[in-house]
Amino acid sequence: MFRFWYRFIPDSMSLIQRNETEQSYRRIEPSIPAFMGPVFEDICMQYLWKQNTANNTPVSFTDAGRWWGNDPKKREECEIDIIADDKEGAIFAECKWTNDTVGAGVLERLVEKSELFYSRRKFYYLFAKTGFTAELRSKAAQMKNVFLVCFEDMFHE
Repeated sequence: MFRFWYRFIPDSMSLIQRNETEQSYRRIEPSIPAFMGPVFEDICMQYLWKQNTANNTPVSFTDAGRWWGNDPKKREECEIDIIADDKEGAIFAECKWTNDTVGAGVLERLVEKSELFYSRRKFYYLFAKTGFTAELRSKAAQMKNVFLVCFEDMFHE
């Protein structure tokens, strides 16, 4: 709430005070998807911690965070939205706040990025605002170490 307030409200304060809510909304609305990306990542991190505390994760992790660095094979920078690990394994997660369903390519890229790390056991979480393609759901079922979590499902457990 505070993040939203300080990002959008000061620039629209005079419109809001004059009860010009439609005009204020039209100014704010185009920026909401970009604003929500990092917010959604925070929500996903909180969800993982809550699941971990309830012993509902495949790895009982002790640390979690965002990672960014270099991929020496590709010679480019890359990032992973969430990595959570312990001595027995690691969770690699990607968070997508988009109106499109998330496809198998997102999982393939996450698996590729996870190869930069050694871990005895690797698990993959994909978080999505809208949902997942049938191809991705099928691939996740085959791999057996992939968890697909929709935004609305985070609140129904």
